[in-house]
Amino acid sequence: MKKTNLSAVILLASLTLAACSPDAPKTGDSATIESTQVQTEASESQAVTETNITIATGKDTSTEIPAEGTLVMRQLYTAPHGTKSFAAVNVLMNGDKIVDARLDEFQYLAPGDFTGVPNSDGGFGEAFPTDTILASKEQNDAAYSAMMAEKAGATQTWQQSITAITDFTKGKTVAELEDTVKALEGLSEGESPADVISGATFTDSLGYLQSIIDAATEGAVSIGAKTSATDFKTAQLLGAPHGDKSFAMTTVALEGDKVAAVFVDEFQYVDAAAFGGVPNSDSDFGQGVADGLVLASKIANDEAYSAMMAEKGGSTNAYAANMKAIQDFTIGKTIAELEATIGELDALGEEDSPADVISGATFSDSKGYLQAIIDTAKEAK
Repeated sequence: MKKTNLSAVILLASLTLAACSPDAPKTGDSATIESTQVQTEASESQAVTETNITIATGKDTSTEIPAEGTLVMRQLYTAPHGTKSFAAVNVLMNGDKIVDARLDEFQYLAPGDFTGVPNSDGGFGEAFPTDTILASKEQNDAAYSAMMAEKAGATQTWQQSITAITDFTKGKTVAELEDTVKALEGLSEGESPADVISGATFTDSLGYLQSIIDAATEGAVSIGAKTSATDFKTAQLLGAPHGDKSFAMTTVALEGDKVAAVFVDEFQYVDAAAFGGVPNSDSDFGQGVADGLVLASKIANDEAYSAMMAEKGGSTNAYAANMKAIQDFTIGKTIAELEATIGELDALGEEDSPADVISGATFSDSKGYLQAIIDTAKEAK
């Protein structure tokens, strides 16, 4: 975790949307376009208070990674594009090669034009900066791309550029991608990132690619199936498996009709003094959030969140250990088999525990997390 001293801006007046000035496209180079960042900004009337913000990205370099032949899914939180959003980066690895990569960014935007993440209309949304919602750029591709076109003259959608970058990484090793970073760093003023990564029109293409490299080498780890296969179907969904004060991101890889890898994490506003926020919580992204709170990943804050679970709910099992038990249970199972498990969880009596069905899963909402994995697996099919 990184700790930063910040003079945090607490908004006292109405907020308006403003665009971050993009770099102008180079003459004759229609492929190089900067996506705009829009965030509410403080009016002239501001109060400034001193606070400490810790950043927790989900970095893990201590877990032993299996050799080629076992899938590994890794997830990391980064800031590849400015200070007004953060990215969730998920990579599927087999040995030193990337099998699949996904990247989504989250930003506070105008509710009239964009759709918020799950539970934006519930307890989770109560911490948003005034007159905004937290939005996924992937889920709001049409609206966000229209804004890019209006503000920066973009001729390609956000999703098209991100997909060009993630597709480029598939089948490549980290070393090969690091060579690509050097190539991007070596571009002259008249050249475009698309000259190196076909279809990648973002001027911050290097930042997005570096985020994928970082996730592949440092991200939190979920061990998947042993396999020699090279063809997988993947999907990622946002959901609300546990109450109305958080939202979840679930990523699933299928080999045939069986779950081969899975990663689930949740995001919640929690005490800034005890938890590490997502990247840019100590910058523009964190401005205007409810006083004393920070948006945090539960996996990245496993120790702090588990302590809170123990204090408030008497939990004796860590959050990450619970989630690992559920994820491990799904590996190698079909959707039909997992749906049968939902039936077993439904049949539990008042004195029974989800751990009677899924060993190690003591969450009262174990069924909700399992259903999120099933829904994502169905999307992958």
